[in-house]
Amino acid sequence: MVEDTCRGTPVSGEYTTMSQSPNEVTATDAGTVDLSTSDRYEVLAAERRRVTLDILAERATPVDLENLATAVTEREADAERDDGETVEQVAISLHHNHLPKMADFGAIDYDPEATRVESCSFRPDT
Repeated sequence: MVEDTCRGTPVSGEYTTMSQSPNEVTATDAGTVDLSTSDRYEVLAAERRRVTLDILAERATPVDLENLATAVTEREADAERDDGETVEQVAISLHHNHLPKMADFGAIDYDPEATRVESCSFRPDT
């Protein structure tokens, strides 16, 4: 049994990646998420996931996908990244790729039906 680290409630089953390999997700006493070193690298491998985690860390409440995609697009544009991606393209990328992967690792809580995202106090530097 794995604890949902955002809500503190037990969840049956295991968090798994798309390849169905199990990930170890634990909650610390401070309510943060600890990942194995390899899982941490996997979550932080993509720039868009790092930007997303930074944005979520600045928010105390859940955010909807459209607002998150707008913030990610603006942040990436500020980094002088000129690949022409629109907010809609970023939202699609987040919804189908990045958010499910981060949720599988327990770094965020993502409700794809409600398109709501919440940070899980992920500590990338430990």
